[in-house]
Amino acid sequence: MSSGPGIQREFAHVIGVVGAASQFGAQLLLYLEKERPDCWLVAIAERPLRWPVERVSTYRLAQNRVGGVLTMSDIPDFMQQKAWDMFLEGHELTIADIPDVLQLEGVDSLVHVGSYYDGPNPAQFCADAQLWLRAARIAGVRQFVYLSDVRVYGANADNPIPITERTATNPGHPHRYLADSEPALPDAAANGSSAAAGGQEDEEMSVAVLRTAMSVSTNHASPAAEELLLPAVTANRKRGFPLQFLHQHDLARAIEQVITRRMDGVFNVAGDGVADSLDILEWCRSPGLPRLVGSSRSFNSMGRQLSKHPLIMSTAKFKQSAGFRFKYSSARAIRAYCHSVMLEPR
Repeated sequence: MSSGPGIQREFAHVIGVVGAASQFGAQLLLYLEKERPDCWLVAIAERPLRWPVERVSTYRLAQNRVGGVLTMSDIPDFMQQKAWDMFLEGHELTIADIPDVLQLEGVDSLVHVGSYYDGPNPAQFCADAQLWLRAARIAGVRQFVYLSDVRVYGANADNPIPITERTATNPGHPHRYLADSEPALPDAAANGSSAAAGGQEDEEMSVAVLRTAMSVSTNHASPAAEELLLPAVTANRKRGFPLQFLHQHDLARAIEQVITRRMDGVFNVAGDGVADSLDILEWCRSPGLPRLVGSSRSFNSMGRQLSKHPLIMSTAKFKQSAGFRFKYSSARAIRAYCHSVMLEPR
């Protein structure tokens, strides 16, 4: 379903969100609708949107899994006529249609939720980011924003403290796809230069990669936090260690600022300061501790490694480049989440 050509021209900016039906994608749409009355939104997802949005074109995506574009030569001769009939009767948006859709909608900025996707196949969704990047360039999109997270660095003994954007990514095997899926950036962009910072207007598409701390909001955590938080804070109940968090309201604000300033490069994003693991345990002390995250996975090795090798990121580059101030510190973000999950700490 679409708004139809031309409607978006009444608005100063058109922002597309890939993975808009994820928890954070839905929150981002609502934030942009409220804070940017001058923008039209384009939501692309494999599932229906979680909440109604007023100024939006919505597209249901049916990605083929053969890679690239499916052609008739990929289908046996005796099945071609049937396959063609089925396509015409039940056509949904595919990767091959994306450049035309982005151009039709006049998308200026495209946000790919990346590791924040909570659908059935996150690894495939992240791997498809390269196809979206290529489609955005073909369609003349001016800004591409990709959401990654702290897992790309890996919990390694030789990690510096704090970790800067120049630190090499070294994730464990389960998270290798997260690092592989990040858009490759030229050296100048990777070092954080931007059209806004340099005072020059670049006609090429700007690409920003945001590597975030474990992010939380009231009664919801990102896939990274769902996987790592509970194993980390229960790994050592006698010795405290620091953890970083990001409130998802601040992440939505950060994305808006990246779009407004048309920023290029890789940026760490996390709330100021750290939270102590023992404090988190105290805030959530309850027989129902496993409810600390809604759908916690098994106690994985990286979650336990965080108690030995904390991942603490420097956010100086992002704050300086974007002129950004976080409203939630790491401690305030995780405390708000704990209160919303447990109602009140016991």
